[in-house]
Amino acid sequence: MKFSEQKGKFVKHCPCTPEAVSCGYYNLNLHTGCPYSCSYCILQAYLETKEPVFFTNLQDAEKELLDVSRTQKYLRIGTGELTDSLALDPQTNYSRKIIKIFEKFPSVIFEFKTKSANIGNLLKLKKVLRNIVISWSLNPQEIINREEAFTPSLAARLKAMEQVQKNGYKIGIHFDPLIYCQNWKPYYRNLVREIARVINPGRIAWWSLGALRFPYSLREHIFKHKDSMLFEGELIKGYDDKYRYFKPLRMELFRFVKQRIYSDVSRDLPLYLCMEDKEAWQELLPGIEPGEESVNRYLYQSATA
Repeated sequence: MKFSEQKGKFVKHCPCTPEAVSCGYYNLNLHTGCPYSCSYCILQAYLETKEPVFFTNLQDAEKELLDVSRTQKYLRIGTGELTDSLALDPQTNYSRKIIKIFEKFPSVIFEFKTKSANIGNLLKLKKVLRNIVISWSLNPQEIINREEAFTPSLAARLKAMEQVQKNGYKIGIHFDPLIYCQNWKPYYRNLVREIARVINPGRIAWWSLGALRFPYSLREHIFKHKDSMLFEGELIKGYDDKYRYFKPLRMELFRFVKQRIYSDVSRDLPLYLCMEDKEAWQELLPGIEPGEESVNRYLYQSATA
C-alpha cells in the first residue's frame, strides 16, 4: 500500500457500452488496487499492479466535484470502480475523509461499494449523512468460496449490512456478476432469503442485476482459479467485445432472481440492470423508461426518498 498524488482526473463518467442503457453513474477515483482476488474482476487485467494506491491531493477532488455538481442535477458517484471502497479502511481511515468531503455536497449521493465488513469508522460517526449509501456486492457463499478469494464471508457482509442499516444509513445491493453454474437456482434463492432476513426494504437505495462479463485478457487470471465456475455457462463474444452469457441465458438469470426478490423481499424495490440493452430493460423492468437521464433520476430519487 502506498500514497501518491493523482495526476489525472478524479471524477469520470462510469464507462458504459454504447448499445447498453447507462444508469448515469459517476466514479470518484480516490484510490486504486484491491487486496481481494476475485476471478471475474477486471482490475486483474486493467491495472498494472494490484498494490493499493491512495491519492493524497483530495482538495483537487473537491474542486472537480464542485464543477461536476454544478452541471449534474442528479449526481450519484462512488469509489468502487478501481478498488473496493472499504477493504483497507481500518488502515487508512479514508471513509472519514470522504464523509467530510460529502458534508459539503448534500445534494450529491455518494456510494461506498464493498465486499468487506469494515464498517467501524462509519458506525463511529455521530451524524449519519442522508446522502451516503453503503452498498455490498453479494453472491451465494458457494460462489464466494470458489470465485472471491480473500473476501469476507456472506454472513460477515450481511451482518455489516444489518448494522449500518440500523445505524441509519441507506444501503445498496449489487448482484453483479450473477454467475450461471450447477445449482444456481437454489444458490440464488437461498441468497435472497438470507438478505430478506436482515434488511428493511424501505432502506434500500438501489439493487443492481448484472450478468457475468469479462474481456479476453482476463482469461489468464481466471484459469488461475482452478475450481472456477465461470465457464459453466455458454459464453459468447458480445457487442462490447466482452465475453458474456448467451442472451437467453442472461434473461433466464435475471427473470429468476427478479422474481425471487419480488416474492421474498418486496415488489416495491428500485431494481436496475447493469450493461444491458433497451430490449432487456423493456422486458424485465417495463415500468422504467430505459434512458440514461430517466434511470439516473429514478435511482437518485429512490436514494433520497
